[in-house]
Amino acid sequence: MSDRSGAGLVELAVLQALEAVTAGRPQANVPSARALAEIEERIGLGPRYGYQVLADLARPWMIPVRTVSGLGNFGDRDFPEPSEPPYTKCRPSHAGQLILDAEAGRLPPVPVGLINGTTYRGGSQPPLEPFRVLAALRRLLDEPRVSDADLLRVVGLPYSVTGCDLAGDLDALARGRRTAIRQTGRISITGVPVPDPADDRLVPPDNRGWTGWDTPLPPRPVHLMIESLPARTTINDAARAIAQRAEPRRWHGSHAQLAGRTALPIAEVDDRSIGYEVRIGVQLRPGADPALVRDQIAAIYGVSIEEDWAFPAPLASMMRAWVDRYRGEDLGASLTRLEDAIRRDRRRELRNR
Repeated sequence: MSDRSGAGLVELAVLQALEAVTAGRPQANVPSARALAEIEERIGLGPRYGYQVLADLARPWMIPVRTVSGLGNFGDRDFPEPSEPPYTKCRPSHAGQLILDAEAGRLPPVPVGLINGTTYRGGSQPPLEPFRVLAALRRLLDEPRVSDADLLRVVGLPYSVTGCDLAGDLDALARGRRTAIRQTGRISITGVPVPDPADDRLVPPDNRGWTGWDTPLPPRPVHLMIESLPARTTINDAARAIAQRAEPRRWHGSHAQLAGRTALPIAEVDDRSIGYEVRIGVQLRPGADPALVRDQIAAIYGVSIEEDWAFPAPLASMMRAWVDRYRGEDLGASLTRLEDAIRRDRRRELRNR
């Protein structure tokens, strides 16, 4: 990890390659194929591997602070494979440019690595919420004797980029201990009434007002809505896994009790997701209990995954060490620049969706 930004060495090499091919024009997009050729020349990372790194650094569902800004199809939650490199463009994001400037000594250090962690690339250090980290570091600059407990209350921990619920011994994680953390997709009960078991018909869609093929049918009513998934779970994989749990099996008739515990009373799984937004609607069969089925879906692998996470040291100590190491530089200005860069990058992502 780089000292002045916390960026991994491969990620830093990617940014330096982008800086080289943009020829001093930080806001210029260049073809990804050209960037990949420069990456291979610099560190020998072939285009197939380099493109995966490049894409992950640009994906809003992978890391809190994107360091690459992508133009074109870099994949989404439904179809994560990006378009071929000749058909996409990229450049350092505003935050990525701050990393380059900090590494070159043009600006004070920036805590991007502390925020992004390493889990997005298969490591164990979890990400943190960017603006809470910046607030905690400002607190340390103003009050060096602030207690660890107060500091951790400000920073919070850890952070799910995709909005999943996290469970595990979070206090042990903050103390620097390796801890099993479970990420579970957020599933809401819509409040739509489940039909009575006496009515064996599924709830039909309301077709009133339908005037022809140019007018889409209104969506079927759903009883559960899955609104987030772990970062590396695709929407297709999650929807397929849920649907498979609802399929009848040959042994269900002879093992009715086991079938009742394992088979889900689901009538339909409806993918309503758009781009980065996860929305999987689940229509239940008559008589099903939405709360019970929600908990059963939450236990399906992919909707829920467990990983071992760890900070390399107690989190409060990591933040103190970073501030103490660079206290002689203008860290306050650095934190303000990073906050502004994150906001500008997020506004740009919204415009490009």
